[in-house]
Amino acid sequence: MTVASGTGSARTVRRAPGWRTDTGRVVFLLAALLSFTGNVLSLHIGSWKDSELPVDAGFAGGFAGGWEHVVNQPTYFTFLSNFLVGLTSLLLAIRPHRTSDLFHAARIAGVVCIVLTGVVFNVLLRDSDPMTRVEQVSDTIQHVITPVLTPLVWLLLDRKGQVTWRRIGLAAVIPLAWLAFTLLRGPWLDWYPYSIMDVPRMGYSGVSVYLAAILAFFFAVAALMWVLDRLLITGKRR
Repeated sequence: MTVASGTGSARTVRRAPGWRTDTGRVVFLLAALLSFTGNVLSLHIGSWKDSELPVDAGFAGGFAGGWEHVVNQPTYFTFLSNFLVGLTSLLLAIRPHRTSDLFHAARIAGVVCIVLTGVVFNVLLRDSDPMTRVEQVSDTIQHVITPVLTPLVWLLLDRKGQVTWRRIGLAAVIPLAWLAFTLLRGPWLDWYPYSIMDVPRMGYSGVSVYLAAILAFFFAVAALMWVLDRLLITGKRR
């Protein structure tokens, strides 16, 4: 940036080398606060609202508004994906230059899972049931804003050269573990978090079609991250 000095001559003022990192840390912190806000609102909603049965559900279990529904909130994929985004964003705000495989696997999982959350919920699960104002805010944060904002933040501010197929494989453990936990827990509670996982109604064969498509989408998004990561790191080296 060029400015005029007191003698009328121009001088060049260079930004401090860390300005981009400082800006990134602020954005990461805001992204973390946004994700955590959505989850806190989910916990609040669970404190007074009963869980809802999907139309034509094959299961009859559920949770009454109160502590049991609050405690159950983290078992929703929406809550999990927002938590991963919030946690990894907060850690990046504290220390942006991270190199561990576990951290970057969690970061990849967070980015891909929140994209999955946005797409699957808005395409397959969204209904026209009326919502309170608090529910509208929570829904907008968790299913619209964070799924759009997170990949943009990753694209613009995350350090590149950190997406590898080994880390993608580690990242896949998180949604796979969630699937296994949900399907094992479902018959015991007679409850499933989403209609596309309704085993009593569709059977495991019917549910597996949805799950296979979602897992394929997971790896497709992760592969796109890998391609963009390679392109961006190559561009910086030129």
